[in-house]
Amino acid sequence: MNQSILFNDDIHFDGSRRRLVFTAMVSGMIVPCVVTVPETEHEPIAHFRNHQFDYEMQAEQRIEDEDYSASGEVELTFL
Repeated sequence: MNQSILFNDDIHFDGSRRRLVFTAMVSGMIVPCVVTVPETEHEPIAHFRNHQFDYEMQAEQRIEDEDYSASGEVELTFL
């Protein structure tokens, strides 16, 4: 795991946009990481906790690849 990328324990679910949001610290900058959640998922936070390591690995790879959206977010694939 890349030690210059630190993941914060700040997961929350944005119900209006149906997405999970957590942040990473990268060289002193806060980078939002987002996962769009399908309508069929009724417990998004529990889902995230069950797959947290996988989401963090996915986010780490996208950050290393500098794969940011136009708004500066890292958009992840729902697992």
